[in-house]
Amino acid sequence: MANKLRSTLKLLVVVILVLLISTTVTYVIAKKILADNSKKALENQFITYSLGDYLTNLADRGYVKVSIVCLIDGKEAEKELKKKEFQIKDRIYSVLRSKTYDSLKDSKGMEALKKEIKDTVNKLIENGKIQEVYFTNIIVN
Repeated sequence: MANKLRSTLKLLVVVILVLLISTTVTYVIAKKILADNSKKALENQFITYSLGDYLTNLADRGYVKVSIVCLIDGKEAEKELKKKEFQIKDRIYSVLRSKTYDSLKDSKGMEALKKEIKDTVNKLIENGKIQEVYFTNIIVN
């Protein structure tokens, strides 16, 4: 009987040790994975970048005045946007001048304009891209 109790006790100690070791290993691995993911999430945070203020005539009548801020996906895109600022401004002015008063008078037209500006600027940059375009101020008259 004592032998049976001893072997059961040894088995119980071994099981507890295996559980402790496996729990510790799992904890260390999970902590490393979570730390790596949070580090990558911090690296991949979006950056806001001002594309500037624009005032120009519309294609048919009136004018548009707009301030544009965009959400970009990293420092490389920011550097490239700064380098190509004159090209970007020229393209945005071209897009704005091609619009008519009626095409910009409602929210559907504004969303289409945002998408066109985003697509136009993204064609100019190679490193990174614009995720979203926001109008912080807009007047269509």
